[in-house]
Amino acid sequence: MRATRLPGPWTRYARALLSRKPRVAAPGQGGFTLERRAAGIVAAPPRLAAYRAVCGFDAGPDLPVTYPHVLAWPLHLALLTAPELPVRALGLVHLRNRIDALRPLPAREPLELRARLSGLRETARGQELDLLTEAWAGGELAWVEEAVLLARRPGAGRGPPPVAEADPSGAGERRWEVPGATGRRYARASGDLNPIHLSALTARAFGFERAIAHGMWSLARIAAALGPALPPGPVRLDAAFKAPVLLPATVTLRDWPVAGGLGFALRDRTGTRVHVLGAFTART
Repeated sequence: MRATRLPGPWTRYARALLSRKPRVAAPGQGGFTLERRAAGIVAAPPRLAAYRAVCGFDAGPDLPVTYPHVLAWPLHLALLTAPELPVRALGLVHLRNRIDALRPLPAREPLELRARLSGLRETARGQELDLLTEAWAGGELAWVEEAVLLARRPGAGRGPPPVAEADPSGAGERRWEVPGATGRRYARASGDLNPIHLSALTARAFGFERAIAHGMWSLARIAAALGPALPPGPVRLDAAFKAPVLLPATVTLRDWPVAGGLGFALRDRTGTRVHVLGAFTART
């Protein structure tokens, strides 16, 4: 596919808000693949600085491990609002995420971004879509993200709040206060303006009592906290998103050694409800 300029967001958001597509596709509408590419993409210093600040990353010469997701967000939005997609974009749930950072990406290095959306896969809760994103630099694949999204079937519900098993004994622990403005700050830094993250008023239109933190903010905040403990080199960041963080919030991050790195659980202030489970490890 020929590389193109990144699409502008405003018409895409308007299309998503006005969409009359169903929440789940009719039988037989699966098996599609949509692709978008953009070349010569370089991080804008002010937005990168704002992203580091809201997610807790220190300044440095390289992009944070989660930042190519932000650079590719206009491509993701173009895919999710494409006329060929048989389900509506607003209401999709981010279930799982895997990032493989194959080498450091200097902040001023031009990237070619490639994104591919495919599906639909029938499950008990609805239909799953796969979103694959690649960042190429100097003709080499440097970063890969695999995300799984859910088009929830009406009546399926969100299920009870998940309660995870106890973390391993001796796990480290740190606690964060997450201000109510976190969703708006991350939206400005990332370009992800989904209304469920911006205010209680806009979130209530989608069934949430308060605004919720972006899942990718939670993952970036975890990566910023745990990344310094990993050795230099390629890394893998795996996460399953279990329950939203309603803003404002107090959350607890617990981490423990696993082969090649650290396992982690982001929990609520009491430690009983789990928001994100995963591992941050050296890639072999």
